[in-house]
Amino acid sequence: MKSSLELKRLIMSSALIAIAFAIELLIKFVLPMFNMPFGGNFIGLSMLPMVIVGYLYGFKYGVISGFVYGIFEIVLAPSGYIIGWSFLLDYLVGFTAYGLTGLFVGKLKDLKFVFLGVLLAGFVRYLSVSIAGVVFWSDVANFDAFFYSFITYNLGYNLSTTGITLGLLILIRKRIILLNDEYLKVN
Repeated sequence: MKSSLELKRLIMSSALIAIAFAIELLIKFVLPMFNMPFGGNFIGLSMLPMVIVGYLYGFKYGVISGFVYGIFEIVLAPSGYIIGWSFLLDYLVGFTAYGLTGLFVGKLKDLKFVFLGVLLAGFVRYLSVSIAGVVFWSDVANFDAFFYSFITYNLGYNLSTTGITLGLLILIRKRIILLNDEYLKVN
């Protein structure tokens, strides 16, 4: 019975990773005007399915799903911008941060934990990609890499992504809980 529950969680986590990747592909190729030149986009809807994994199944499933999604994102990365720390911080740590909502597993009904989890995940991702930008640009640019990475480039799209994710999750969270409870019934 426990293995059946674990299998269902694994299947749902995989499905949410696939949904996140499909959303990212759609935005990247159908709505390119929202893409940033070195990666990232202002809509960021792929964050939504990834944070849902953590809220529903916990830290382990959340961070593993975020890590796997980060590997998929490497495929979409602009060529020439995945080097050294960028690889680790932009993709692996950055997307694994979405799984931090797993610290609030089962708390999707409580709005304060919805806010806290999404804001934590968004903030850690923002820090990770901004530090990666500082490391990358400080070697090749003749401008303030810290200001550029933390303010000019990463702040806007990370704020919009986190805000959109938070708003949508607030709207659909009760339905997600009901669907998940029905899906996880072990016969």
